[in-house]
Amino acid sequence: MAIPVITLLVTSVLIGIQIVLTAIVIRARRRSQIAVGSDDAPDLERAVRAHGNFTEVTPIFLISLLLLELVDSYLWWVAMLGVIFIVGRVLHARSLLVTELRSGSYQQRE
Repeated sequence: MAIPVITLLVTSVLIGIQIVLTAIVIRARRRSQIAVGSDDAPDLERAVRAHGNFTEVTPIFLISLLLLELVDSYLWWVAMLGVIFIVGRVLHARSLLVTELRSGSYQQRE
């Protein structure tokens, strides 16, 4: 059985993103001095949702990617899916944390 190298690489990058998003939530909690929940603090709420959405979506994607790689799918296809997912997650987090913070609304998500 071959080692699923592409899934391992994609997982490594996603772990890095998860660590960054976790640090952003910690920083926002310390800044707003809110230990649990978001208590109507917009910066904290955005950070929690960016982190939460990442955490909700990533596991099922990684399981699917691993299965695709293990059933001998085309490796270029598996790699492309991994890259697209990573780019999508980064853009989504950036949208919540930076772009919409500047505009003051969730307009881009509607």
